[in-house]
Amino acid sequence: MKKVGILFAAIVFMGFSSCKKCAECHYDGPNGEVDLEEEYCGDDLENIESNGYPVGNDVYPVHCGEDH
Repeated sequence: MKKVGILFAAIVFMGFSSCKKCAECHYDGPNGEVDLEEEYCGDDLENIESNGYPVGNDVYPVHCGEDH
């Protein structure tokens, strides 16, 4: 029975460690909210939220995983 518990714990750990957080994102431009037509995951999600989205000479803060 102990082996079954260890096996179950290992499977759960591997399942959760391989999950990547993904979200749809948008930014607030001069003419209102603009949806980025792409879902960002993992490092890409972290990068776009911290660096913003460039449009021309401007860089807009990005908001991900929120209700609009």
